[in-house]
Amino acid sequence: MDQDYVYGICFLPEGDTVQIDAIYTSMHFERIFIPDEYEGTPKQAYEEIQAKIEHDKVALNNCKEKIVNSLRAHRLEILGAHYTISRASRLHGIRKLAACTKENKTNTVFYILCGFMTPANAMQLIKEIDPDPNVFLISQDPKRAQSKTPTKLHNPGIFRPFELFLRMYGVPAYNEIDPTIFIAITYSFMFGMMFGDVGQGACLLLGGYLLYRFKKIALAGAICFAGVFSVLFGFLYGSFFGFEDLEWLPTIWMNPMENIMTILIVSIAFGAFLILVAMIINIINGAKERDYERIFLDQSGLAGFLFYGTVILLIVTMFTGNPVPSAILLSILLGLPLLFIFLREPISRYLAKQKSLFHEGFGMFLLEGIVELFEVLLSYITNTISFVRVGAFALSHAGMMGVVLSLAHVAQGNPNWVILILGNILVSGLEGLVVGIQVLRLEYYEMFSRFYRGTGKEFKPF
Repeated sequence: MDQDYVYGICFLPEGDTVQIDAIYTSMHFERIFIPDEYEGTPKQAYEEIQAKIEHDKVALNNCKEKIVNSLRAHRLEILGAHYTISRASRLHGIRKLAACTKENKTNTVFYILCGFMTPANAMQLIKEIDPDPNVFLISQDPKRAQSKTPTKLHNPGIFRPFELFLRMYGVPAYNEIDPTIFIAITYSFMFGMMFGDVGQGACLLLGGYLLYRFKKIALAGAICFAGVFSVLFGFLYGSFFGFEDLEWLPTIWMNPMENIMTILIVSIAFGAFLILVAMIINIINGAKERDYERIFLDQSGLAGFLFYGTVILLIVTMFTGNPVPSAILLSILLGLPLLFIFLREPISRYLAKQKSLFHEGFGMFLLEGIVELFEVLLSYITNTISFVRVGAFALSHAGMMGVVLSLAHVAQGNPNWVILILGNILVSGLEGLVVGIQVLRLEYYEMFSRFYRGTGKEFKPF
């Protein structure tokens, strides 16, 4: 028996050979015919085969020894041939990308390569081709390039794993801000606030670090960085594997379950701050692109920033008991930005010196403008309220760990350690996954949608 076949021997009368062979064949048995070259007893045939195998092994070893000796004797020639062929192959691969032209008078062939290089590599290339009179180099500012300039992501090593989330959305354009550091800090901060626990955060930190260190998994690196903030918020909440009010771990900030409204209000306030930052980044991106419509008239431009910032400032003023600005000032600060957002299309067409300010007529513009303005106001509200999930998941985490501690009978002083360990594993795995997805949703829909387009092409050198 081996991994493919089960062998058997059948003894039968010679007259029934054909019939019995047909029966075995119908049951998918394969008959093995013994070659005629072997004679005598099976033992003699076996010894003859073994002798032949040993003879072939000796011959094979002799051939291997000759090959090794030949390689050693000609190693320099072989290495030189390998280098020459490899270099010719690389040059041919580059030449395939070149345009070829010929001068009629001298029949001289020119190969023209056009592409993008980093400044450091361009300077190195200039030094290498300087002694060669047959090679010419013409450089151009990437901003003036007719083709789409690629983007090379360059971030500190600690933030580089978060480029994974950026590529999932889209690579930034050449003249667009790379938000990798922004997403790394905000993602980790919100993750820690929603999943604040010293013990569980330390497990995420250690597990993510080991996976990133030895397996180079980008997502593990992001989990490691987020685990740092989970540990920090665990100290702020005074939570260690669900245990609270420990003598050696006092609550530095607050216990989420004892300050429900506070944690929810802080979450919304933090979300409003992030939306304002996203608007500032959008204004900067608009300035880099010289897109004045995006700078001044966009709902995330100066008009939107002024309106949204005024509303936030008004709410803070009312909650803190300070006097509210005058109605005239509020009308200007709130009404004027909305008016610019409403008139965005005709103003843009006027600046572009187009004949018709209303592409589909004034009536259609008025109807679409009202609907779009309503959507803008609604987006401000929903985007801000959406950040309440940051505090809600902080409460959810504390509540789930409270259930685990209750099932483990921790309050009775004799905890069930099996339930406690399994409960921590379940909560860490389940809620960690949900929290990670929810934070990524906040990044994409509440912030990226305001300033980031991700229409770039990543630079991949040949």
